[in-house]
Amino acid sequence: MTERSRILDTFLTLVTTDTQTKREGRMADLLQSRLEAMGFSVQRDDAGERIGGETGNLIARRKGTSGSAPLLLCAHMDRVSPGTGIKPQIKDGVITSDGTTILGADDAAGLTAILEGIQRAIDEGVPMPDIEVVFTIAEEGGLNGSKNLDFSLLTAREAYIIDSSTPVGSIINQAPAQTKVTYRVIGKAAHGGVEPEKGINALVVAAHALTRMKLGRIDEETTANLGLAQGGKATNVVMETFEMKGDVRSLVTEKMEAQIRHMTEVFERTAAEFGARVEADIQFAYGPVNLKPDHVVLQRASAAIRRAGLSPSLRATGGGSDANIFNTKGIPACNLGTGYRGAHSLNESIEVAELERAVDVVFALIQEYASA
Repeated sequence: MTERSRILDTFLTLVTTDTQTKREGRMADLLQSRLEAMGFSVQRDDAGERIGGETGNLIARRKGTSGSAPLLLCAHMDRVSPGTGIKPQIKDGVITSDGTTILGADDAAGLTAILEGIQRAIDEGVPMPDIEVVFTIAEEGGLNGSKNLDFSLLTAREAYIIDSSTPVGSIINQAPAQTKVTYRVIGKAAHGGVEPEKGINALVVAAHALTRMKLGRIDEETTANLGLAQGGKATNVVMETFEMKGDVRSLVTEKMEAQIRHMTEVFERTAAEFGARVEADIQFAYGPVNLKPDHVVLQRASAAIRRAGLSPSLRATGGGSDANIFNTKGIPACNLGTGYRGAHSLNESIEVAELERAVDVVFALIQEYASA
């Protein structure tokens, strides 16, 4: 089997292995077997127990030959629904599903790049640094695998997350912090047909608050969104409670906090005007990625991308990844493009050529660290 055909085979094997958030056991078993066959020692932490999953994060180590600083590579094992029973199709060099499920390139492409990049380095016998691999659970829906990762098991101080839908060669050096917000407006119930004037409609209170509130794009670094709402018990009852959930994000933590204060103050002030009250639940989710262009992690990523024959490109994103958690925990990490498109949709796809380029970048990263 040629290396090109092996890369494709690895990817197809991964996407046809069923895995879901908190149900990554089969995928973890497969990946552990592959890592051990390449000489890694592998262990699982207790993150699965912490979040009610069936397996923990995989942490693997392989001793290098160069004596240089260790390299940490990370991708996630879960995928969004519908992501089981995937039937991949290949046409004109593009891999898709059959249209009834997602493809799962998010993040099978990252897993493939790591496995095959390391395998190439072993096969070619090039000098290698110490390599640590982290394959996380429950990335989708809140980064809960990396949030519960046992960071005491890691020795590497620089990390590369292989999990961006941007083209291969892209480096995500900026990503916002996020805070989850829930606002519950509490009014007063009354019969809607007999004595509605005795009630305080929580929905009306919330509607007035929303007209006074800054939402959406706040500035070039900050966004705020309320995306879920529910309330009411019956059509003939003045709505007593109305709840909204959303998030606030910013590259600057202070701006995020200021936006949350603004939203909370508007809700509280408006509720007081109507004789209602508000319960706010503010949950910090994760910190930002905000690496300066001259940071060593970005310099090494750029050098590796050039070594792979590509042009590096620094980018900012509005979404989160495991890189946010690594940076929050004090390990500088950037997210590297893998080239998949349409993530989380039935139209998800990836070019075979992009998959191969992602492998090239991981292989080049290994060479960069070995020669540092």
